[in-house]
Amino acid sequence: MQKKYEAVFFDLDGTLMDTAPDIIAACNYTLKKYGLKEQSYEKLLKVVTAGMREMLYNSIPKDIVHNYDVEHEMRECFANYYVNNINTYTKPFLGIEELINKLHKNDIKIAIITNKYIDMANKLMSKFDFAKNIELILGCDSCTHYKPHPEPILKAMEHFNVSNDKTMYIGDHLNDIKAANAAKCTSCTALWGYGINECIDVNLWNADLMAKDVGELQSFIFDEK
Repeated sequence: MQKKYEAVFFDLDGTLMDTAPDIIAACNYTLKKYGLKEQSYEKLLKVVTAGMREMLYNSIPKDIVHNYDVEHEMRECFANYYVNNINTYTKPFLGIEELINKLHKNDIKIAIITNKYIDMANKLMSKFDFAKNIELILGCDSCTHYKPHPEPILKAMEHFNVSNDKTMYIGDHLNDIKAANAAKCTSCTALWGYGINECIDVNLWNADLMAKDVGELQSFIFDEK
């Protein structure tokens, strides 16, 4: 078995971890607190990558939304609840733990590059034992720019002293693929994630690779013949 890459970087929400249950719970907690109707899991899952404000705006009837301070008060309520319950239901996607451990065993550098705030990302991952094998986490506030800008990926490559042709970045959102392509590393779409529900046709993202599950992703990283 040979490894094709020296570094493999992951998006967090919808790629490495199934975080939607906790994000959706925080949204519905906020809606209920302000006397609004809770929304179905399926409806909120379609906008979970858009952020807290958009989830709230999509949940409040347009004819009464002007009555609510979505930008500040409600968003703060959402954020506070989420931070305090950030890994109640969150778990890694099927096969992720085994893949991370295998990457580490084969001396492949591992990083998380997310548009979450770094404190949130660190707190979320602190619950999971396999996270000890993830050597670097960069959040939206770790660099001057965040995805779809390539800066965080470039910073991670510099940190590990790896070249773009030996680096893969995996994400479930169009912005992940844009960032990876701009960084000129191998881009891979995680088809199991949330972004395909929000963005344009995934076939138009111009990703180098598309993985239907973690097993297929592993086959892209290792030559197991």
